[in-house]
Amino acid sequence: MNALHNLDLFAQATLSIVLEAIPFLLLGSVASGLVEAFVPKDRLERLLPKGRLASTLVGLGLGAVTPCCECGVVYLARRLIGKGVPPGAAVAFMLAAPVINPVSILATLVAFRGDPTMAVWRCALVILAGLVVGYWAGGQKAASLLVPLLTPAPACGCGHDHGPQHDHPTPAGGCSHDHGPKPVSSPGGSPEGSPGATPACGHDHGPRPVAAPSGVAPAAAAATMPGALFGSLADAVPLAAVLPTPRAKIASAMHHALADFLDMAKVLILGSMVAAAFKAYVPVSVVMAMENDLVLAIPGMMALAVILSLCSQADAFVAASFSTFPQAAKLAFLALGPMLDLKLMLMWRQVFTPRLVRVLTFVPAALVFLACCLLGIATGGAP
Repeated sequence: MNALHNLDLFAQATLSIVLEAIPFLLLGSVASGLVEAFVPKDRLERLLPKGRLASTLVGLGLGAVTPCCECGVVYLARRLIGKGVPPGAAVAFMLAAPVINPVSILATLVAFRGDPTMAVWRCALVILAGLVVGYWAGGQKAASLLVPLLTPAPACGCGHDHGPQHDHPTPAGGCSHDHGPKPVSSPGGSPEGSPGATPACGHDHGPRPVAAPSGVAPAAAAATMPGALFGSLADAVPLAAVLPTPRAKIASAMHHALADFLDMAKVLILGSMVAAAFKAYVPVSVVMAMENDLVLAIPGMMALAVILSLCSQADAFVAASFSTFPQAAKLAFLALGPMLDLKLMLMWRQVFTPRLVRVLTFVPAALVFLACCLLGIATGGAP
C-alpha cells in the first residue's frame, strides 16, 4: 500500500512540475524564435554596449522588466548570444530575470505575508551572482560558450559546411562557389544544369530549384517546400532567409520556436521525474532533521532547491512552508533554485559548452552559500 502511495505521489509531483513549467518554456521558445527571425544581428550589436561591465548591467536591467521563468530563458539566452548580444549581457539576463522580474517579486511578497526582507535579499543575491558570472562571460568569445546548432540543410544542395563564413549571396547556379567558365559540358556532352552535369568546382550541387507553378505566389511555393514547415526540423530551410516577407518571417519564427520547445521539453520531463522521485521516496524526517542546525540547514536547503526544480514564481510558497528553518536557509533555497536546479543543468548541457556549465553550476552556489552563512551568523540562525 505504501509503495502505491509513493508511486501516486511520484506521478502527481511529475505532472505538477511539468504543467507548472511548460507555459513558461513555451513562452521562452516563442520569444527565442521571434528573436531569431525578426531581430537583425547588426542592430543588436550597434545598440548594446561593448564593455564587460556595461553589457552585464544592461542584461540585469532587461531581466528586471521581463516576466519569465528559468525554464524559458535558456534558449532565449543562446539566441541572443547568436544574434551578437555580448555573452555577459545574455548570461546575466538568464540568471537574474527569473527572480528580479515584477511577477516573482510579487509572489515572494505574498508568500511571506508582505514582509519585503526575503524579497530584497533574494534579489540582491541573484543580482550579485548574475553580475559575477556575467562579467566573467563578457570576457569570453561566444564560440567558446555555445554548443554549435545543428546545421540546416543547405539551400544550394552543395553539401558543404554552411557555417557563418559560408555565404550564399547569389542564387545563380544554386550556390555562390566559383563554377569556372560556362557552359561546362559533362562527359556525355550535356551542359551544366542538365542531368549528370558536373560543375567546374568539382562537387555535386544537388537538384536545381524548382520554379513555382503557374499562378502560385513565390511565398506560397516556398511555404510548401519539403521540410520547410512539416518535414524534419533539422532539414528545414529557414524561410526568413529565402523570402524576407512578414509571413515568411513568422513561419521561420514558429519553426525555430518548435525546434527549441521540443529540444527543451524532453529535458524538462526528465528533470521533473528526478525531482518528483525525491519528493516521493525521501522521508520527510531526513529533511526536518536539518532545521535546528545552521551548518546543515543552509546546504540542505540548497540541495533541496536543486532537486525539487521548482518554478521561480512558485518556489517562495514552498520556502515559506519551512517556517521553523533559519531565515538564511530559506534564503539559500530561494536564491539558488532559480539559478541552479536539475532541469536547468540538463538544459545547459544542450546549449552551452562544459566550460560555461561548470561556471554556472559552481559560482552561484558558492556565492549563495557564503552569503547565507554570513547572514545566518549575523542573525543568530533566527527563523
